[in-house]
Amino acid sequence: MRHTMNQDILGKIQNFFEGETKILTKGDMLMLPGQQPPGVSFLIEGVVEQYDITPEGNKIIVNIFRPPAFFPMSWAINDTPNDYFFAALSEVKLKRASAEAAVAFLQQNPDVAFDLLSRVYRGTDALLKRLLLAARGVASTRLTFELLIEAYRFGENFEDNKKLIRVKHGHLAERTGLARETVSRELHKLASDGFVTLTKKGIVVDLDRLQQRLDLTV
Repeated sequence: MRHTMNQDILGKIQNFFEGETKILTKGDMLMLPGQQPPGVSFLIEGVVEQYDITPEGNKIIVNIFRPPAFFPMSWAINDTPNDYFFAALSEVKLKRASAEAAVAFLQQNPDVAFDLLSRVYRGTDALLKRLLLAARGVASTRLTFELLIEAYRFGENFEDNKKLIRVKHGHLAERTGLARETVSRELHKLASDGFVTLTKKGIVVDLDRLQQRLDLTV
């Protein structure tokens, strides 16, 4: 389910990132593969995508960051080289701190570190599930899983345990590794079977029915 950060923890993070607010426009690059990150970024407003480009030229989205995320923590904690593109999907406002300062902040604030660890484990569970579905190669289950992840993380409350998600077909294609045409076809199948409703505002996801469908097919 969607994780809401404790306000005390959020306050500590906001107080720590006190530097200058940087503003980026849609499409601006925050980091490139092989590039040393300019610091740990704390996202105040907007959406940032982390992705890779396959040798065939296909874009594969690895993660989506929304406030109040801060990243890349693997680099900050483990000095892991950055192998991904980070780009603004909308206008973005963020603040930055050095890796050393961010790590010291986590060491001095175990509640913040535990919250980060909890979010990392949720992300790891989702990644393992995604790998399993990709290995099975069934387009409908891969798309179903991504719809559920999007709904639980970023969905807007709708009626009768439903969520409205505002995501483009192209972004779903990049995250599932499917062709855009395949995503559109599978979405219309899900809609005709009553699992989702396609509207001008976005996709209305029936959480209960879609979860049952995934449990039955995985």
